[in-house]
Amino acid sequence: MMRFMAELRPEEVWAKACIEAALGGVTAQPHDDGSKNAMHDLNLIRGGVVFGACEVTAAADQKAIETWNVANGDQERWIEDGLAGGCLLTLRPGCSIKTLRKEAPGLLRRLENDPHDTDATERLRRLGVMGTHQSGTSFPGSIYLTVERGREFTGGIVADTGDGLVEWFDSWVREPGQAHNIDKLTKSGLPETHLFVILPGFSSGPFTATDLLMRNNPPLPTVPPDLPGGLTHLWLMSAWNTGAIYHWSPGGWALFDKMTNTGG
Repeated sequence: MMRFMAELRPEEVWAKACIEAALGGVTAQPHDDGSKNAMHDLNLIRGGVVFGACEVTAAADQKAIETWNVANGDQERWIEDGLAGGCLLTLRPGCSIKTLRKEAPGLLRRLENDPHDTDATERLRRLGVMGTHQSGTSFPGSIYLTVERGREFTGGIVADTGDGLVEWFDSWVREPGQAHNIDKLTKSGLPETHLFVILPGFSSGPFTATDLLMRNNPPLPTVPPDLPGGLTHLWLMSAWNTGAIYHWSPGGWALFDKMTNTGG
């Protein structure tokens, strides 16, 4: 029976390039051909022998990402007649963008005429607008949308060790949504099982984790990760161009350079 290899997702292409660059002599080949359920993403091969399984996943704030994509996915500048514009609206994740686009322009016109219109402000709040800011713009009538992120995601103490990243991972990896990734690796039966975690722009990781992943020459953790049973190796990196890759193996923590993201 002929088997067809599934096309790698962009993040898998990126992870493959990073692994091969970091582990000299290792090739990461697609494994999930769709012939069975719950197959891991990549086989790790050295000297023609498959020695490891790798699963690539993202620690993403799905609600924030979905809101952003719906709000900005059409790539068309939002312009409303009769509005001075330059209005930046910060949205609550999960709010209805369709309703917002219908009702917000009239409320913003009211606020431009009377910044103290508390009824308009309250109605915007009920639509999911957490904050408004107006500034000069080259596009009269323009409205810009972004997504609210809590303080734990946007700022904090800049740590001098990488322990905050480990603390976050130890909790995140035991969330119910991650069980299927560990299960895929455990079922591989291979000596090494690698979990490759990418933290995107709208990550579920707090500042104490993402800050480390965006820094050049960041500090290493002083403690090992508390890996679930069956998991032997860990890779952690952000989706930003800056920063390094944190890698845990039984030999300890190491940092590797990121490869250029050519996966799309």
